[in-house]
Amino acid sequence: MTHPHRIRRTLAGIAVAALALTGCGEITSSGTPVTESQAGHHANGLPKATVWTGYGVGTSNYSEQAAVAEALIKEYDTQVRILGSDTGVGRLTPLRTGQAQTARLSDEAFYAFEGKYEFVSPDWGPQDLRTYWTPPTTVAVGVAGNSGIETLADLEGKRVPWMAANPSSQEKIMGILAYAGLTPDDVVKVPVEYGAQPEMFKNGGLDMVYFGAQSSAIIEVATQMDYRWVDFDGDAEAEKRLQEYAPSVVIEEFESAVGMEDTVKHGPTYAIQMTTYADFSVDEVYAMVKTFHEAYPLYADATATTKDWKFEDIDWMPMVLPHHDGLVKYLEEQGLWTPEHEERNQLLIERGETLRAGWPEVLETTPEDELAETWEQWKAEHAPHIPRED
Repeated sequence: MTHPHRIRRTLAGIAVAALALTGCGEITSSGTPVTESQAGHHANGLPKATVWTGYGVGTSNYSEQAAVAEALIKEYDTQVRILGSDTGVGRLTPLRTGQAQTARLSDEAFYAFEGKYEFVSPDWGPQDLRTYWTPPTTVAVGVAGNSGIETLADLEGKRVPWMAANPSSQEKIMGILAYAGLTPDDVVKVPVEYGAQPEMFKNGGLDMVYFGAQSSAIIEVATQMDYRWVDFDGDAEAEKRLQEYAPSVVIEEFESAVGMEDTVKHGPTYAIQMTTYADFSVDEVYAMVKTFHEAYPLYADATATTKDWKFEDIDWMPMVLPHHDGLVKYLEEQGLWTPEHEERNQLLIERGETLRAGWPEVLETTPEDELAETWEQWKAEHAPHIPRED
């Protein structure tokens, strides 16, 4: 059996494979989604080889995926390649063109599902996506120890990362400002890609970073400067202001190897989901979910955040995207799929069908420069968001 410390030592091999693939110019914008991995399958249903997309090397999300991938490679003889990207389109395009079978996505999964931001275009429109693994992550606000920034309100007048090409992160930054009682006009907006933040911050180009609380890139920054996280210690009203921009986010306690000052900190937490298309193989998704669950001891301690992949601790209620039938099958076997889960899943599936049925007419009858506004109005009238009832 492969032991967790061996997984940690071999994560670099996954990183090399990912960098080699993303740097070779093989990703194209043409093709169609596949319905199963093309290299064939083992007797247990796992693919012999699979490609995942994910966040860039150096992020905690990438490290998690690399750890899980290493477990599949070493223990199950399933070869995994990871395509890293700092943008939602970059993570979704290989899935859509059949060059990947799974995309690790944040809110861009929701944007693609309903057609929003960069996905409200003739080239995209609402996509028939499904989730099949939804571990949570905390992405918090970090500052230099000598910055004088003690609370989020102290960000006023400071240089804040602005990621126009990454709506998922950008909405959360705007929500963080709203949480603090600030607006975008109250800060200095600095254009930057998500993964480039630590380097720019370290070199003095940013006064804060919005980054994974357990990421290796931040741990490295903390070895070179006094670094700490800013606590989200506001009330319920502040959290509601944040959720107006980022409805998938809740404020929860989190852990980090740096910047904690021996105190409990609170920060934005949300799911980073493994996503595929609805018609992707039920058997393959089922096998993958089953393996993620059963192989957990192999990767649980591989990174600071792989503990968040613990099956028993994940909230399996569908949020904005429906769950894939392969996951539903496994949850049914585990006795975790309730009538409430099924009802919400079907509501979300029906909403997606309505969106995809209405999109062609709106696209055909609307000038391109009015498409985003018209589509938002159409959605509000015909397929509004379905609030979750706790």
